[in-house]
Amino acid sequence: MDKFQIVLSPNASKDLDGFRDSVCEKIILALQTLKDNPFPRGKLIKKIQGTKTNYYRLRVDKYRVFYMLEGNRAVILRILGKKDVERFIRNLN
Repeated sequence: MDKFQIVLSPNASKDLDGFRDSVCEKIILALQTLKDNPFPRGKLIKKIQGTKTNYYRLRVDKYRVFYMLEGNRAVILRILGKKDVERFIRNLN
C-alpha cells in the first residue's frame, strides 16, 4: 500500500506553533501514523458527521487533529484543543 503524504495547511502550521514542544512531538508522532494508514483501528479516529466533505478527527491527548483525504494526501486542516472543536466543526459546512 502506498504511503500517504501529510500536508499541513497554513492554519494547522500556525496551530502547531502555538503548542509546547512536548505537545508538538506527540502530535507529529501521531501524524506519522497517518502516513501508513489514515484510518487506524480503534477510537482515535472519527469521521465528522453532518458535513458535505469527508472530514476526519484524530485524537491526540487533549488535542484534536482535523484532516481530509485528497488522493494519496492527508491534508491537516486544524490542530485544536478540545474547547475549540465544536466551533470549528460548526464552521465546516
